[in-house]
Amino acid sequence: MSQNLNEREVLIIGGGFAGLAAGVALAQAGRAVRLFEQKPHLGGRASSFLDPATASVVDNGQHLFMGCYHQTIEFLKTIGTLDRLRFQPSLSVQFLEPDGIMSALACPRLPAPWHLLAGVLRSTSFSWAEKMEILRLRRALAAGDLASSSQSQLTVDDWLKAAGQSESLRRKFWNLICIAAMNEDPGIASALLFKRVLKLALFSSAQDSRLGIARVGLSACYTDAAAQFIAARGGRAELARSVTSLLIAHGACEGVTLASGESVQAHTVVCAAPWNKFTNLLPPDLLRSDSFFTNILALRPAPIISINLWFDRSVTDLEFAALRGSTIQWLFNKTRIFSEDGLSTSSSAPTYLSLVLSGAHKHIGRSKDDLVATTLKELQGLVPGTKSAKVVRALVIKERFATFSPSVGVEDMRPPARTPVRGLYLAGDWTATGLPATIEGAVKSGYTAAHEIVQSK
Repeated sequence: MSQNLNEREVLIIGGGFAGLAAGVALAQAGRAVRLFEQKPHLGGRASSFLDPATASVVDNGQHLFMGCYHQTIEFLKTIGTLDRLRFQPSLSVQFLEPDGIMSALACPRLPAPWHLLAGVLRSTSFSWAEKMEILRLRRALAAGDLASSSQSQLTVDDWLKAAGQSESLRRKFWNLICIAAMNEDPGIASALLFKRVLKLALFSSAQDSRLGIARVGLSACYTDAAAQFIAARGGRAELARSVTSLLIAHGACEGVTLASGESVQAHTVVCAAPWNKFTNLLPPDLLRSDSFFTNILALRPAPIISINLWFDRSVTDLEFAALRGSTIQWLFNKTRIFSEDGLSTSSSAPTYLSLVLSGAHKHIGRSKDDLVATTLKELQGLVPGTKSAKVVRALVIKERFATFSPSVGVEDMRPPARTPVRGLYLAGDWTATGLPATIEGAVKSGYTAAHEIVQSK
């Protein structure tokens, strides 16, 4: 049965950061928002759930925030949940290496990039030669135009080598940043995007490079609050409502069809689903004939694996750390993160660790038991406290389509918010945000789509 909607009503497909940000922005602008989410909960790939075996809140994938995430911070302020993040006083990262060796990059409270340069110079994590290499990279960022045709086809690895960064420094510092920020191997990832990340996160005097972490489950940071914000302004978010196709005729989007068979008419639709889901909603002839949509098919996924381990005792006081010389790249002590004010817990208290393996192309096909065994073996060298601890629960989460792969040339495949189809707009971290697939990119895309809609009327 068809439902006619008024001209101010906007349909949104997808209830992750992008869809909810678009919905909040449109609700603020006086639009009636109707959001469809195919799952029985909001959050998409950035969500959390309750593990029944441990009663722990588990994030579908671990995320760090940054002080330079201006759109995300504005979004969380608007819905009243910014206090659910805890930001560092200044940028600080602990590094763990085999045999329990620990070092740190602790930056003083100085304007960027001086905070980073001062932190590097006084860190024991780098040799003197490596410190000089980091200073040279700063000059390389300031000089030349990476977007030029001669450099835009470089991978991160190619560019770092050309900028005089040694194999040792690439392996133990820049590669960790690349994989964390871009979810891709430096030999594949685009140097063009990586340069933007470095400028935004570390080297711009106008930015805040402090790291922030959610002290509650990721869903609790935004999903209910955003849905309530939308509902308070006459909209609604509908769960377990799967959209199966877009109704497109005569060059215009006229609504959507749901899995129930119901057609919902609308003058304006925002698709905030992942790119591989969006293309399935299009009429096949349009997908074949219009290069705007055909280009999207060239996007490729990059997987992330999260290995969640519960130990019978405390194994580390660290809140989070970057890991060197291991398959896993990041460690998050969720017991400490979720504790009040991030304080250390008793040495006899159980510990819940979340370990992250990004850009996991080579590992996504491995069995969960194999991944757990590898992680435990590596942890015993990195975190000595795990040697005597017993694992009481292990949970592996594989996200095969966690992000798009930010490979060389990918910017030519990413579409803007406004499509050639009248009334159809796109949002998502895979759209042309100028950023890799991050929460900030997702929120920015939602705001951009909302702005385009408001400005079009």
